[in-house]
Amino acid sequence: MNKRSIILLSVFMAITFFGLLFLQIKYLNSLLDMRVQHFNEAAKRSLYQLSKTLEEEETLHYFNEALAQRPSQRSTSFIDQTVGLQSASSITIQENLQGSTTTIQQKISISSSPSTTRTVQQISETLQNRLKENFAQKKILLDDIAMRWLKESTDKPIEKRIDFTHMENQLKKELENNGITTPFKVILIDYTGEEVYRTSNFNVPNMEHYFSQLLFPNDFNPKLNILRVYFPYAKEYLTQPVSFMIFSSVLFTIILFLVFLATIILIFRQKRLGEMKTDFMNNMTHEFKTPISSISLAAQMLKDEGITKTPEVLKSISNIIYEETKRLSFQIEKVLETSILEKEKSIMKFKEANVHEIIENVCNNFSIKVSSKGGIINTNLQASEYWAMVDEMHFTNVIYNLLDNALKYRNLDQSPILKIKSWNEKDILYISVEDNGIGIKKEHLKKIFEKFHRVPTGNVHNVKGFGLGLAYVKKIIEKHKGSIRAESELHKGTKFIITIPSLKKIQYE
Repeated sequence: MNKRSIILLSVFMAITFFGLLFLQIKYLNSLLDMRVQHFNEAAKRSLYQLSKTLEEEETLHYFNEALAQRPSQRSTSFIDQTVGLQSASSITIQENLQGSTTTIQQKISISSSPSTTRTVQQISETLQNRLKENFAQKKILLDDIAMRWLKESTDKPIEKRIDFTHMENQLKKELENNGITTPFKVILIDYTGEEVYRTSNFNVPNMEHYFSQLLFPNDFNPKLNILRVYFPYAKEYLTQPVSFMIFSSVLFTIILFLVFLATIILIFRQKRLGEMKTDFMNNMTHEFKTPISSISLAAQMLKDEGITKTPEVLKSISNIIYEETKRLSFQIEKVLETSILEKEKSIMKFKEANVHEIIENVCNNFSIKVSSKGGIINTNLQASEYWAMVDEMHFTNVIYNLLDNALKYRNLDQSPILKIKSWNEKDILYISVEDNGIGIKKEHLKKIFEKFHRVPTGNVHNVKGFGLGLAYVKKIIEKHKGSIRAESELHKGTKFIITIPSLKKIQYE
């Protein structure tokens, strides 16, 4: 997959992710807005119904009180009227006024009389007149009650018109009927702006949002008695039913984002790893091709009968075969080191060893190679605790690889100077390998311990290798429960610092 395809795939994945995130946020906002709107409408409806109920209760109170104060109408009046007709009969009309024992009874008797004769029309007119008189009396009674209600209710202060405990209970009932069960607090303010009532244990909150309702708005001269209702836990009440959905959405969004991010990183890492493996194969082919070509040429010289096989020629050819075979074996050994990097559990043979002795042996063997380049190796082994638990073979390879790198990346304009130093800090053994080579740029310094990574030096083949040496070094040092870091300055040189626990520290632990 080329770089352009990866970028396009990343862009499409990003658009998809942020699109889903936008729709999710939009849906949750809509859901919350819908709940808030429903809550507001229910609260307003409850307050309106409360105001209406309070007016109805006050009206009923005045009617009951007015009827209770009219004892003169509790006597029973009986009216008899006799009208003579040919056939005797009687009509009785009885009517009770609600709320009292007052009975208005009308009895019209119709009997046959030889001296009196009335038509049915006349009887009907008499009955209608009686009903009109009764209706007029009732209307007068209702008018008296209404006038008294209008006059007294307007003059009464709000605290005498309302039972506050009953008002709160009624409001709670109305809220529950409209689906609101969260606690509420009320403040009643009269027309002068003075606070008349407040729910107990309720300090005025720093909440600007509240619901208000004018009480008794249908008075003849309504006064601005305002009931304010606060919902201290409205936010929690509104978000609680969707809190699980919000939590789940946030959780899955984070997981989706992390998966998306990990996928992008993995894609680019795999692309980079593929490029490094391609470079590795190219370098390996080049490194193997040179010694194989040299050995093939030497074999042809031995096979060619036209070449005189003098001892000097045979010695030269055998030296070529030996050196190139040695070089080929070394390159194969480098490739085999990758097996250690790939295995999490590699076989390590740890034993007590003199680290200074290992370093000196490597330096003695490597000094010839350094001298051939016109350089020197300086050793300054000052550590007092230089015994440690190490795998001698692998630790030797670590020192050798660091010296080999220092020589390969030398500055061609000056003689290579390699410095090896050791010291102790709190029973930790420190080893540094320093050179005066070309140095490493900062952007490459943190990647030099990665597999197949090679610091660019212009021509890809001017420095031989596969990009495995430092990755191998880091892996081996970590298996020794140590660490390695690099310090470098471009055109001035590089310094590698190794730390491993000394034998004293291991015995102490």
